[in-house]
Amino acid sequence: MNALNAIKNYIEALETHDWSYKYSDDHRAWESGSKSRKTLLELQEQIDPNFQVWNSIAPEDWHDGKY
Repeated sequence: MNALNAIKNYIEALETHDWSYKYSDDHRAWESGSKSRKTLLELQEQIDPNFQVWNSIAPEDWHDGKY
């Protein structure tokens, strides 16, 4: 995968991530969101080390990978 595709996939994953998964009463939704966040953080380390893209998409409470 080239760098441009990796960045596009990262942005798409950020845009489609369920940022409110921690509030779910459904354990499957929570588990899915938790796994998605872990994957996002792995991608962030490789693609977005300063959280610039992440912070432009994520809700403020989630900036810099927090929460």
